[in-house]
Formats: sequence, structure tokens, C-alpha cells
Amino acid sequence: MPANNIIYQLSNITQQSLEELQERLDIIEHKLKFIDKKPTVACLEWLDPLTIAGNLLPEMVTIAGGTPVLVAAGEQSLAIDWQDIQQADPEILVVIVRGLSVERTMREIGLLLQQPGFADLQAIKNKRLYIADGEQFFYYNNAGIVDSIEMLAEIIQPKQFIFGNEGEGWIKFEV
Repeated sequence: MPANNIIYQLSNITQQSLEELQERLDIIEHKLKFIDKKPTVACLEWLDPLTIAGNLLPEMVTIAGGTPVLVAAGEQSLAIDWQDIQQADPEILVVIVRGLSVERTMREIGLLLQQPGFADLQAIKNKRLYIADGEQFFYYNNAGIVDSIEMLAEIIQPKQFIFGNEGEGWIKFEV
């Protein structure tokens, strides 16, 4: 079960807290058992240079019901060319700029919007571009990591999950 790998990477956590976090992840896993459609997801950690989020993010995307593209679980975040995104043509594009709030990322989003062929991406055509709060998203201690997985679950599988993070932890961005 991939959720266990995520939970046990947390430090300074009590057994009770560990069980509560595992229970939250078990709920996500249970709801996704019957979902066959695991859309492709690209999570961008930086816009300049364009960087695909690695480390725990690919595993978190998988737990949340998606299929990460351009990076595998455990691989480092890596700078990529715009053509890599175009070739992968993800169904969902999540911009999670490390350390930036949703509002601040919105001021920087023009770097992405001006890329050639941006409007031709499947994620854009299907209105599946999201901005997540990079200030709280990468806060990987205690419940922060599970909060982030819940945010991804809301984004990736919106018919299955409503945890109340939309508007606070992430927004849908329409071009």
C-alpha cells in the first residue's frame, strides 16, 4: 500500500496521530478502489525554470487517484523543457510553486500562459488547470502531507472527494 510509505516518512508523530492519518488515507484508497480512470497529472513546482515536481509528489498523485507524468515516485524534481509538457499532454495540470500562495502564483502564471501551444494542451481544453497553495502544500509534517493528498484527491477525482480545500488550498484556474 503506497500510503504507508508516505506516512512513515513523517517524524515526531505519535501512534495515535499515525493511526488517524492512516485512516484518512484509507478513506481515499477505499473510494478509489472502484475508479478505473486515473487521469495523467503534471505538477509544476517552478515556472522559471519550468520544473516538474518530484520527490513525494508523484506518489501523492498516485494515492490521490492520478497517474503522474514526467517523473516517477522518489525521483528528484527536475527542470524540463516546455516541449516535454506538450509531449506528455497531461489531462490535469497542477501548478504548485514551492513557497508561493495561490495569489502570488496567479501573478506569476503568465510565464506559463505565454508558452507556445499552451491552449492546445488537453488539460487546458478540458478546463483542468489548477493552482495549489505552495506555502502549505509542501509542509510535510504531521497532517500536512495528508492534507496535501486530500487536496490532490479533490483536484484529480472531484466527483469522489470534497474535503473543503477549494478556494483555500487550491483553485481551478480558467484561461
